[in-house]
Amino acid sequence: MAMKSRWMHGMRGWASPFALVCSVGLLGRLSYEMMRSPVTPLYAKHIGAPVQLIGLIVGAVTITGIAVKMPAGALSDVFGVRRMMLAGAVVKAGGPFLYLLAFVWPVLLVVRFVHGLATALYSPPASAFVAKTYPESRGRKLGIYNAAENVGIVLGPVAGGVVLALTVSNFPATFLIAGGIGVAALLVMTRVPRSIGTATADPAKTLRAVVAEAASGVRQIVADPRVRVVSLVEAGMWVGIGSVQAYLPIFALTIGLRVWQIGVVAGAQGVVSIVGRPLIGRFSDSLGSRTPFIVAGSLICIGALIGIPYASGFVELIIIAAVFGAGTGIVTPATTALIGDLAAGKSFGAAMGVFGSLWDAGHAAGPIIFGYLLVAVGYRTAWLILAIVMAAALSWYSVDRARSRRQPARGGQ
Repeated sequence: MAMKSRWMHGMRGWASPFALVCSVGLLGRLSYEMMRSPVTPLYAKHIGAPVQLIGLIVGAVTITGIAVKMPAGALSDVFGVRRMMLAGAVVKAGGPFLYLLAFVWPVLLVVRFVHGLATALYSPPASAFVAKTYPESRGRKLGIYNAAENVGIVLGPVAGGVVLALTVSNFPATFLIAGGIGVAALLVMTRVPRSIGTATADPAKTLRAVVAEAASGVRQIVADPRVRVVSLVEAGMWVGIGSVQAYLPIFALTIGLRVWQIGVVAGAQGVVSIVGRPLIGRFSDSLGSRTPFIVAGSLICIGALIGIPYASGFVELIIIAAVFGAGTGIVTPATTALIGDLAAGKSFGAAMGVFGSLWDAGHAAGPIIFGYLLVAVGYRTAWLILAIVMAAALSWYSVDRARSRRQPARGGQ
């Protein structure tokens, strides 16, 4: 009897709201990233999309995030995080099946815009739930949640590449498998307790009043220049990430890699950060400053981005991708936790929504800009230019941090 009690207690621990939210993040990301890279760029090329527009097609999901994450985060403060997360999980489940209808690239572009709702609706409320529920261990818990999503980010490209290789580039089979994983994420989401999060919406309120309340939360966050500067660093990093996700598979083809190798390389950048993200979050909690991690991680990303087009084989490309992933794994837990620090006492959902929208702006801009740069100046110069963009964002942040140290009242380092 005692053994059964301990077993049930253990099961309840595994099924805690935090564990369930992390599980949905993992499964949803796995499905989502299977479709992003290398599947989408290779499929776009397969159905005849112009090379300069492949970046737009890959980045379309992120453009949706720019428009939706901010209101989604703010509305989660009003309606509660679970409702918004459930809406995102529904898109995670249904999105991949829509690719079966995309026989020409303009339809694929529309499908990509729709699929972007999956993370746009889910991620800001999920991050807000974690940041608000665990204030004393915010960095560590956000690091664990980010690592859970990063498992999906790592395995998604690998799974996509392996499925394409095993099925001899059978794209519909890949879409169906990704859809099945998305359905699993939705089923887990239904197990998340209805009690999580705090809804402030009054049923008697008009839609106009609800929107006004959400907009007030957004304005409160956007007015804080520290939130804008931190978001700028994250956006700069995601310019580079977006370009890698869209065009690393295409570059890999030019140096003779096989499809399964491309999948492994596309996933390699997240391997190190799976372990690194919770550790970085914990270290930043104990150190009391997020800045050293943001600066160090950004410099690693900049160096790796410059090095990618100089790789000439499978092993070299894996190493550079892993180094790039290590950099992103250092930056994101620190920036996300810092946003949580700055939002303390304010609207957590709105803060994460603003942060997510601004980094999505970088994520979307990266592949679009890179596509046109590639046609104009080639891989080496194109990735060098994006590295300079990242360096400029880091410089702005560093200047702002140095200025804030001379103004003790600002805090939030």
